[in-house]
Amino acid sequence: MYCNACGKVIAEDGRVCSYCGNVVGIPPTPKKLMRSRAGRKIAGVCAGLAQYFDLDSSLVRILCFFIALATGIFPGIVTYLLAWIIVPERPELKPVVAGQQPVTS
Repeated sequence: MYCNACGKVIAEDGRVCSYCGNVVGIPPTPKKLMRSRAGRKIAGVCAGLAQYFDLDSSLVRILCFFIALATGIFPGIVTYLLAWIIVPERPELKPVVAGQQPVTS
């Protein structure tokens, strides 16, 4: 297989060119900030931030708590509520039963 960017020969199962560093084949999908449905405590804002930044959700919750304390409780609550309103919720994935058409909502 050849790299699309530099034209060098790379391994058949390679995802990244070792010469130029470009991704070969289908490019990865960009990350989107979305409120999480799994592991949420209130609205999924901290869990969504944790998924977006590849961090532990408990760490993000603790950081949000201390940032809210450092800036005053009211700005922290307002920021959380704004994130609850602005950040979209991750779509619900419904299981597909064999022999039925997938349901989209």
